[in-house]
Amino acid sequence: MTSPEQLPTSAQTARRQLVRGVFAAPALLTVFSGGALAAGSAKRCLVNQTNTPTMLPVTGHTDNYLRVELRQTGSSPNFIYWVRGSDIQTWKKPSTTVHLNSTQWQPFNITTNTAGAVQGSEPSNHSASSKFAALRFDANGNLKGVGISTAANQSAIAGTCWQSVALTL
Repeated sequence: MTSPEQLPTSAQTARRQLVRGVFAAPALLTVFSGGALAAGSAKRCLVNQTNTPTMLPVTGHTDNYLRVELRQTGSSPNFIYWVRGSDIQTWKKPSTTVHLNSTQWQPFNITTNTAGAVQGSEPSNHSASSKFAALRFDANGNLKGVGISTAANQSAIAGTCWQSVALTL
């Protein structure tokens, strides 16, 4: 530092000019988005879940897994249970598929926790059943079915996993 009585030396002047020049020069910085990292992290829960699949029984209430309420026809004790395509379409994301379209129905056996062949027509006199079956997804977020399956790499998915991954699909 110089006092008012002393003039700066040529070295001090050169240093000041260098420092001013460095801060005055335009800087080009590349900032990476964390979106790709977040998407990969979110999808990790789907991959982990389908690598060690979880198959859940039908319940009389919702829980922390993605479930669909079954519809019923007939009368007690011989109810026939159904999966309504329009009920599961709500889980479809733009880049994913769902195994039923919105007009299709699928019979569901609550004893074996398995779905039957897809039907194109709506069963008559159906009503809510207060029984919920787990939805089955693959690692890409495609809804592959309801209940249990012998297919590899499909699993029931926890709601917390779906909430984080659904934004990336």
